[in-house]
Amino acid sequence: MHMWGHGSEFRKGPDSLKGTQPAAMLRLPCYCCAQGCKNNINHPRAKPLKDFRTLQTHYKRKHGAKPFMCRKCSKSFAVKGDWRTHEKNCGKLWYCTCGSDFKHKRSLKDHIRSFGKGHSPHPSHEGFVEDEKECVTGSDEDEVAHT
Repeated sequence: MHMWGHGSEFRKGPDSLKGTQPAAMLRLPCYCCAQGCKNNINHPRAKPLKDFRTLQTHYKRKHGAKPFMCRKCSKSFAVKGDWRTHEKNCGKLWYCTCGSDFKHKRSLKDHIRSFGKGHSPHPSHEGFVEDEKECVTGSDEDEVAHT
């Protein structure tokens, strides 16, 4: 039904809503229908989302129900992938040899890039690789307090 608002070429009845849409239709810039949202077409600085799938994820994250809950800290999530990633790393910290700690591997990488010499991942981070997608942490869950 959202796509029907993009023009009459998308108003093809109930079958147009069953995932049989052409790929080009999924790539149209889309605006959020939630009033007050910065991605709503009526917002003074409206910013469209790049495609329909991005719109779906945006709507779930910002305006939808959040049925997935972290079993460690009780934070809730609307997107299952966000929940899985969070729960896998919840309460773990990334350490620099300078003693600083970070909640996210990306933050440690940025810190090392910014300060350079004398800063590197703590030796307990075995397998720390710049392009590695899987996170490896060197902290024990017992030693880290949840924030």
